Amino acid sequence: MYKERNAGKCWTHGFRFSMVDAIAIAICVVSTVYLYPQIGADALLFSVVLGHFFLFCNVFRVRRNYELIWAALFLVNFVAWRLTGPVDWAAILSCQTPATLIAIIAEIRSPEYHGIFSHSRIPSFEERLDSSS
Repeated sequence: MYKERNAGKCWTHGFRFSMVDAIAIAICVVSTVYLYPQIGADALLFSVVLGHFFLFCNVFRVRRNYELIWAALFLVNFVAWRLTGPVDWAAILSCQTPATLIAIIAEIRSPEYHGIFSHSRIPSFEERLDSSS
């Protein structure tokens, strides 16, 4: 079933950037600038989350389960700091940076890495499944 669903799909590698990415970044910047005077440092939440999403999905192309683990840790981290008082982004990011680096380094070390600076051709799903059988 897995083989049938992904038949013929070929991975690309390297950095990617699309018009949708540009629009999302522009909307994020505008909303952060608009909301900052109203809600203060909490407005930076959008930029931090989108920045990491872009880093994970477009630059290093981190696998989904690493992204979800990072997101869960970020949510716990942000909520914990928010419950203790005003948002301190330096503290939040200093706690979150190790998780970010672990996700990126683990992905780069993977034989399936296909993010920025990956130099080898990434085999199609069919080729990968056939070689593992």
